Amino acid sequence: MERTRTRDSQGFLSMSNVESSSPSILLIAGDVSGDVHTAALARTLLTNDPNLILHALGGRRLCEVVAQSPGGQFLADTTNCSAIGISSAIRIYFHCRKLGKLLLEFVRTHPVDIAILCDWGGFNGRVLARLHALGIPTLYYFPPRSWERNGSGGLQIVPHVTRVATPFQWSAERLQKAGARAEWVGHPSLEEVPKIEERRTLRAKFNVVPSETLVALLPGSRRSEVRILAPRMAEAAAIVNAHTSVSLIAVVPRELVGEARLHLPPNIRIVSDCAMELLRASDAAIVKTGTATLEAVLTDAPQVAIYDVSMIGRIEWCLLWAWRRIPFIAMPNIILQRQAVAEFVGLKCRPEKIAEALIRLVENAEARNKILWDYGLIRRALGSELRMTPTERTAQIVEEMLNGAIAHAECEDIAV
Repeated sequence: MERTRTRDSQGFLSMSNVESSSPSILLIAGDVSGDVHTAALARTLLTNDPNLILHALGGRRLCEVVAQSPGGQFLADTTNCSAIGISSAIRIYFHCRKLGKLLLEFVRTHPVDIAILCDWGGFNGRVLARLHALGIPTLYYFPPRSWERNGSGGLQIVPHVTRVATPFQWSAERLQKAGARAEWVGHPSLEEVPKIEERRTLRAKFNVVPSETLVALLPGSRRSEVRILAPRMAEAAAIVNAHTSVSLIAVVPRELVGEARLHLPPNIRIVSDCAMELLRASDAAIVKTGTATLEAVLTDAPQVAIYDVSMIGRIEWCLLWAWRRIPFIAMPNIILQRQAVAEFVGLKCRPEKIAEALIRLVENAEARNKILWDYGLIRRALGSELRMTPTERTAQIVEEMLNGAIAHAECEDIAV
């Protein structure tokens, strides 16, 4: 049977009472990395079945994929809707609350066979319970706090989620013990790595001659991060250049190029949306903690990891987090549970310290070899030896869920 759709008064696609043969999937992502990974999954799903109806709450990459889906609806843009800490969460609270109401109204009035949630735990954690109450099967791709090896962080999703696809093996094991149907699929950043033989071509693309030492600067994907970290990177780069000559290129999301230009001197070039390519072409990098530190690992770019927040954020850290004695912030160090890369956070995030660590990576072959050896261990922990890529396996899980949902619906029809 077919299901016809028309635009309702809110601009959403509304359905008639007739059933459709085309499955409908809702995708939800809140930050840049989540948007990237979920969009890659959406493209794979659409390639496997061009008739899928994809709806999304996410960033511009998801918006582009949804535009290719027949009957798909992009609900709203979630750019700049992720938060770190209470102060930043307060700033976006009312906007996110509005997005939540919009999303729930949509799923109440439009057919959704499966919902796929990616990271963005503050928002998705609340939405998940509502979707479960409405009887919508859910897949949590990249579950919250998946990097944690112990404790109860992130386990609140277990009573409400149908399936989980997680980037870390220990995350899958922890969720399984709590009762979730979770699977280790590997980290999706593994799929975006330029081949090592492309390095020379990429250096030419960035106009870097073979004799130059190229240092990549990755100040973050949030406006507040660029505002705080880009000037530190620039100061550190100036110190390095006074010691040894290096070329500098910064990479930020397209929408933050203007912001980055305000905080970086003219001698530092700025490019957008090519972090993995720039890292592969580079001899070293200064990287904001987060997914980008794993991208540096995957591209064999020796790195210095940094992070800092505003004064309000520092006070919040001291009051709420400092007492927990968190040993590491950078993902490579969290994965190996020891220091593999130098990290400078908060009061330690000073240009002189950053420059000193960077000079060591540029000039000391032993230090470079040690970090590259550790990178090999981290890649295996990310799933480099798994049989399928993270996106391929996650797409399979979605198809399994769709087949299960269809079988369940047919059983209900027979019973009626």
